[in-house]
Amino acid sequence: MLSKLQVLVIDKDPLHVATVAHWLHESGYDSASAEDGLSGLRRFFDLRSDIVVVDLDLQEMPGWQVVERIREIVDTPIMVTASHADAESLRKGFDLEVSGFLVKPLKKRDFVGRLNIIREKHFNGDNGHRWHFQRNGLQIDWRSCEVSVHGEPVPLTAMEFKLLAYLVEYRGWVLSHEQILSHVWGMDYAGDLNQVRLYIWYLRRKIEEDPRNPKFVVTKRGLGYSFAA
Repeated sequence: MLSKLQVLVIDKDPLHVATVAHWLHESGYDSASAEDGLSGLRRFFDLRSDIVVVDLDLQEMPGWQVVERIREIVDTPIMVTASHADAESLRKGFDLEVSGFLVKPLKKRDFVGRLNIIREKHFNGDNGHRWHFQRNGLQIDWRSCEVSVHGEPVPLTAMEFKLLAYLVEYRGWVLSHEQILSHVWGMDYAGDLNQVRLYIWYLRRKIEEDPRNPKFVVTKRGLGYSFAA
């Protein structure tokens, strides 16, 4: 029996979230939720949700920024909700390839109908959709935790994969040694900067064509590291 698709709802209104969760469960979907943009983004990468519903009126991180951050990494279907729609918002949704734009208050028929269309288009009736990242020869399958470079499998340890996943998740950001330690190793390793340097070197040896002249994981002198692909 095929498992249900999981829909992550990012919305600050708990009543709305509860209503949507009820619709989802009635319609054969699993649900998860987050109340603000930043925690929604983190929950998305933790859960590997199949479909995301993002309300544009969010705290901590604007809804469109959440959509942009997800779209930088994966092509997961995203549906946007808002209190109103104008030409600029619809154009932005088109540019970011959202799979639906619904105006509140939502109607169950419209909401579930749009989800079913997304399911048919992206999942062909099952949950075979693959979380896949691909840039400049580097390929990552997030669900199987498989990595390859130019088609050749690259065996990573669990810690190396966690480090790569964190760098890719925050692609384009300069991440300090302290941030990397905290998110990848945990607070118990605070201050152990050599741990980061060592594993960055391990990772470069496996994914870079020339580890001494890296193209993916670049050093920002005096600041930290950034995933630049």
